[in-house]
Amino acid sequence: MKILILYFTAVGATGKVAKMMANNLSKHEVEIYSVERKVIKDFSTYDALIVGTPTHHTEPAKFLMNYIDDLPIQQVKIPTFVFNTKGLASCHTNRILAKKLVSKNLITIYEADYIAPASDGSLLLPKMKRFFKFEKGIEAKVLRDCTHFLELVSLQKTEISTKLPPIRLSTLVNFPNKLMSQFIKVSIHLHEEDCIKCNLCSNKCPYQAIDKDEEGFPVVIKSKCTNCYRCIHQCPTQALGIRKNKKHSKVLKY
Repeated sequence: MKILILYFTAVGATGKVAKMMANNLSKHEVEIYSVERKVIKDFSTYDALIVGTPTHHTEPAKFLMNYIDDLPIQQVKIPTFVFNTKGLASCHTNRILAKKLVSKNLITIYEADYIAPASDGSLLLPKMKRFFKFEKGIEAKVLRDCTHFLELVSLQKTEISTKLPPIRLSTLVNFPNKLMSQFIKVSIHLHEEDCIKCNLCSNKCPYQAIDKDEEGFPVVIKSKCTNCYRCIHQCPTQALGIRKNKKHSKVLKY
């Protein structure tokens, strides 16, 4: 069986889960790509697809959604496994992603979510340890999910039917979070005394939302920023943060 794994990762957690899946499926012909680095338009040579995203403000990552928007409608239906990584609740992340994929003939038949280091929670609520680590037993859970997905693929050789992830009550609880993310952008501040002008933040930003001022310091373009916080977590000197007068004591490193 030929399987394609596509993922977007903000600070590395989703990518790590995708690689776990690739290892578990190594008996098959597996290709794994970050959607930032590889553009695939034709899925007809693959028997199955896995798509992964971090949960950003109760939704899939905007970069991945834009990637799917640009895909042509596939000539054949491809059975698909969607997954997300989350700090707390993933809400409708998988459901939103599955709906987007089905418009391209990429048919979700299995879904899962995994507690993982959270790029937002680790900054906003740094004292909660769960935002810095993966859930216990994640390797075994990923293996079970991959096994179940392959079983479903083998059962749907003749007719592939969509199984949209269910509506979750957690979406109602997290509605204020979603609303705030649409209307309020968290400012990212620069501590100039710590900045070494390495350009890592601007070069690595998936949304090209960081420019430079006349002195070479990074400047965040708010209209483009989605608050994925990759720039904060990847800064080698922790010169960027959501606190104006204090550096973050701990960030995610991958």
